Amino acid sequence: MYLSAAGKLIEVHYREGLDLDEAGLLEIQQRRGEVTTERCAMIAFFQPGTLGGVAVMAQDYFGITNANEQLIALAIVTEDQLGEAMSGIYFSYHPQTFPTKVFRSGTEARDWIAEQLATRT
Repeated sequence: MYLSAAGKLIEVHYREGLDLDEAGLLEIQQRRGEVTTERCAMIAFFQPGTLGGVAVMAQDYFGITNANEQLIALAIVTEDQLGEAMSGIYFSYHPQTFPTKVFRSGTEARDWIAEQLATRT
């Protein structure tokens, strides 16, 4: 996880082969609040096979942290159909107050985040 030089974008890159669990997702959201307390956007890059566990669907990790006050927008980049489906299901059960969108391309996600930052800050 790192914060851009301008302080407006947090990037998270999940490791391939690491099946993300509840503790890991919560830790990422808690760390977001430690990296910066300023309003910002976030891009999360999920490698194939990272999003596969159904148990992670039960908790709103953004809602129990300060994400709804802090995040301007969230882009999810996933390289497989399972990750795309899991992300869609997660956000249908846990809608957020900030825009969220799932992408297959990091370039498209960065373009969308740039638009969100330009119009919402």
